[in-house]
Formats: sequence, C-alpha cells, structure tokens
Amino acid sequence: MLRRSWVASLFLLAGAAPAPPDPGEAQRAYAARQYDVARRLWTTQAEAGDAAAQLGLGTLYDLGQGVPRDPVIAYGWYRRAAAAGSPAAEFNVAAMCDTGDGVPRNVAEAAVWYGRAAAHGNRRAQFNLGQLYAAGDGVPRNPEQAEAWFRAAADLPAAAERLAAMRQARPRPPSAADAARPLAAALLVAPANGDVIPALASAADRVELVWISPAQPVPVRFFVQLLALDSMEPHEVFATYLDETATLAMLDRVPGRYAWRVYAVARNQGRYAPSQWSEFQVRPPG
Repeated sequence: MLRRSWVASLFLLAGAAPAPPDPGEAQRAYAARQYDVARRLWTTQAEAGDAAAQLGLGTLYDLGQGVPRDPVIAYGWYRRAAAAGSPAAEFNVAAMCDTGDGVPRNVAEAAVWYGRAAAHGNRRAQFNLGQLYAAGDGVPRNPEQAEAWFRAAADLPAAAERLAAMRQARPRPPSAADAARPLAAALLVAPANGDVIPALASAADRVELVWISPAQPVPVRFFVQLLALDSMEPHEVFATYLDETATLAMLDRVPGRYAWRVYAVARNQGRYAPSQWSEFQVRPPG
C-alpha cells in the first residue's frame, strides 16, 4: 500500500506597525532544510488555526526533521489540519489509522479519511481505498468498488497494474438469479446524521460526502442528492451520478442545514436502493 511521503528577519522602523507574517517563509525554510526555523514559524501559525502550518508541523514530527520522530504528535497536528479540510492531512490521518502509526489501528476510520481525501482527487487515497475494498479491510469486500477507485487513480502505476489484473480476472456476467436479488443500500458515513461541521477553509461552498457500499448482485452506479433545508420548502442544490463512493458537493449557503442521500442504481435496469436521509449543519469556516 502506498505510504505518504512529504517531502528573513523583520526589521521594524520605530513606531511602524509590524509587517504581516509571510505564509511562505516557513515553507521556504523547510525546503532549505532549516527545520528549526520552519518549526518556529509553523508553530505560531498552527496555533492560530492555519491548516497548512498544522500539516507542516505534523510532517516535521512524522519524519523526525529537526525534532525526534513522534508519530503521536504528528497525528495530532495532521488531525487538526484534516478537520480544517486539508486533503494532504486527510490522507496522512487515513494512512496512520490504516497502519496504526501514532494511533491505534482503525481501518474503518482510515476508509472514511481516505474517502475524504479521494473526493479531492488525491490519487494515493483513491488507490488505498481501492485496496481496502479489494481486501474487505475496514469496508465490505466489493471488487466492483475497488475497480472503480483503481480506475480513478489509474495514472498511478500501481493502480493501473491492479486495474489491469482485475479486468483480466473479471467474473462471469450476473445470472438471472443475481439480477433478481435486491440491491443493498449505501451507508452514509461523512457527514453522519446530526453532524455539525465547519465549512472547508479552502472552499467554503463545498462539503465532502463519503459513503460505504457493500458488494451488489449486479453492477451499480450511485446517484447522490443534496437538499438545502433552510427555507420553507427544501430544495435540491446538488445531484450527480458517479461510480465511486465519495464526492465534493456544492452548497448554496454557509452556514446552512442540509440533508443528503445516495441511491445505488442498477446499470441497464430500472431498479435502485436508496439510503436513509442524513441531515447535517455547516457552520462558517474559522
């Protein structure tokens, strides 16, 4: 399974207001391997809620750069950055939950965070989520869903290899008995029913939607529907068909109340299985 890898003085005139901090200074120090400087700058920014700085601090402690390696501290900073919507931090949280590095191993939790990062197009998250579905580790074993995620990540050589192997070993077409079996509803995991979540700092008008799908008797696609509830009449603000189990959905206002559900829709048939509705609230970023 792919693993993450991450790779000025201020002169003040008397009576002049301090210059605002340069957000790129810490990254430049890190690139120059001035890890103590990067850590000092990132610590100030991270404690103020900056997700990029939280990710940077997590990286220092994760890789032991300028500090003794401490995966517990690294996980804590990654988790804060992930909660603020950093896809890179979401992947790192998933990978640490997946491997049990810095936190007790929890593959079901890893699958949710891989899904969040995968919704942003993170190829390694897409590949790793495909791996989990292929093995039935933390999610139900679902070769069709594994193939969908390998296809999404196919520009990674490892994903392309797995995709080619799965296509060669593809099972026989569904039988008449399979076609008559009921479809299984998806399980909505993020946001869960009743969640109150911050708008993503990088995109306040979007929310990550992640669900889990068991294997189906016939090939399916998913229809995702998102309703806004802050009006006299609930109205649809986002709807799409897709093959994978995570997406970014557009919101019409922040803050706001929303409800979403996912239909598993049989390909080339009129059958479908809806999930339960899941309601959540979005609060302003910050």
